[in-house]
Amino acid sequence: MDIRNALLTKLHNSSFNELKGIIDEGIASREETILPGLGVLFEKYYNSLDNNQKDGIINSLCNLLK
Repeated sequence: MDIRNALLTKLHNSSFNELKGIIDEGIASREETILPGLGVLFEKYYNSLDNNQKDGIINSLCNLLK
């Protein structure tokens, strides 16, 4: 099983509080091992958006990087 499927299987049916805790704890730990998992979540989210929403996310990210 690849990292995408493993992560999505592990997080399937997570509650709001569970997912928030996993994300918050992962970011707070500053461990680089969490980055691939967050990337998988971002990919899943990004792929669910329409083109206008994608453009909005990209604009927001561009502004963060200035």
